[in-house]
Amino acid sequence: MVGVRPGKGEHHEGIGDRLRRERLVKHLSLEEVSSQLHIPLNQLLALESDDYSIFSAELYARGAYSAYEKFLGIDTNTSSHAFLRSLSSVRQHIPLTLHTPASWLERLIHPTVILTAVGLFLALLVGGYIAWQLESFWRLPDVIVSEPIDSVITGDHVMISGTTEDKAQVTINEENILLRTDSSFSVPLILHTGINTVRIEAKNSAGRVRTKQLFLLRS
Repeated sequence: MVGVRPGKGEHHEGIGDRLRRERLVKHLSLEEVSSQLHIPLNQLLALESDDYSIFSAELYARGAYSAYEKFLGIDTNTSSHAFLRSLSSVRQHIPLTLHTPASWLERLIHPTVILTAVGLFLALLVGGYIAWQLESFWRLPDVIVSEPIDSVITGDHVMISGTTEDKAQVTINEENILLRTDSSFSVPLILHTGINTVRIEAKNSAGRVRTKQLFLLRS
């Protein structure tokens, strides 16, 4: 699209000269006319010089000329047509700059969006770490007893075997148990006649304790 802006033209029918001549006949200075019409001095001078490029749009040039010619008492019908012909001959077609909405990619790489995304990522990272720490603190250690399978034991001893988590401390009936490198344990236990209570405890690094009790009957 293009817009229209007045430019500077050559003398057509003495339009500017006629304005100047009528002003001088009435013994008026440009400063006096500018003061009475409230039209900037440079615009009046431009009209008398047939230079319309000072006006940002034809509408302003036409308005200033119409007020000036009426003030000087010039025949508006004849002079207006001559002025419009002069104005149309010097039109400048200028491109109009239209605002184009930013694409989704341009909006995405905006510094504000990037900073917000980084902030959210760091917040999620810190929040996840804190949640993991809290879960590790409150979570009880795992203890899996793999032996004995049956609660009725034949004989006077039994093997207590199982696994726990890494770096946990295990006790059986309040006796510390040495864990293997894979966090498993296997301890022989002597039974007395009747029901034997076996208490297995595992304590993690946060001090949380999980307890399992076996009731073994020596037959």
